Amino acid sequence: MDNLEDRVPLLNLDDFEEESSSGYDSPVFVSDSEPSLSSLGGDTDNSNSCSSSENDISSDDDGDDLDDLEDLGDTMHVNSTETVVNNIKYILSMPQLCDVTFEIGPQRFLVHGLKAVIGSRSKVLQDMILQQNSPQVQRKTKKSKTQNIPIHKYDIDVFRQFINFVHTGSVVMDITTVVGITCAADEFDVPELSDACWEYLRRCSATATNIPVLQNETDRYFGHRAAKKIKIMLLQDVSPLRRKETVV
Repeated sequence: MDNLEDRVPLLNLDDFEEESSSGYDSPVFVSDSEPSLSSLGGDTDNSNSCSSSENDISSDDDGDDLDDLEDLGDTMHVNSTETVVNNIKYILSMPQLCDVTFEIGPQRFLVHGLKAVIGSRSKVLQDMILQQNSPQVQRKTKKSKTQNIPIHKYDIDVFRQFINFVHTGSVVMDITTVVGITCAADEFDVPELSDACWEYLRRCSATATNIPVLQNETDRYFGHRAAKKIKIMLLQDVSPLRRKETVV
């Protein structure tokens, strides 16, 4: 029998274990922290371009929506002052709906109104209304059974037209009422009405046939400051309107 040293092993088990393979590739483990194939390479460009185009489309849609909102924000102005004026006139014709009453002249004709409107238009009338509502006056009026505010030295038609203007901002005057309305506008401090009255007085005084009528009306209201000014204007040789026209 040969010696063991002369024998060559037919198979080296150590080499076999290192070089042998089962025929299957070893599995590749990918960590969650590592980027995936979808985030690398060519496909990502397509996905990004698609998403950007979608964003562009959505931004365009958003712009259209904003335009629609701006269109919805357009305003419309509605003016219905004539209806309001007519409603106030109706209220003035109903004493039950008014909260202040004036007694005009010695006959004590009644003119009704609304405190809030009158007080906001004339500081003088506002003070009269507040004084009438004071506790001292209230005690006196309970004894006399009246809470009306007396107004002296005015014709009933003149003062009613004046109160209508205070409430509605509109009045129709003529040569027989303009002096009285001018006096009321001056005494109760309604400057816009006073300016309109003086303008109308200048126009009327430019006609000679109107002078006697205006003088007669100023005599009726001789106790008022405005009536004295009107009388001086009428007594002048040339009215203020004519003087303005002749100045070059």
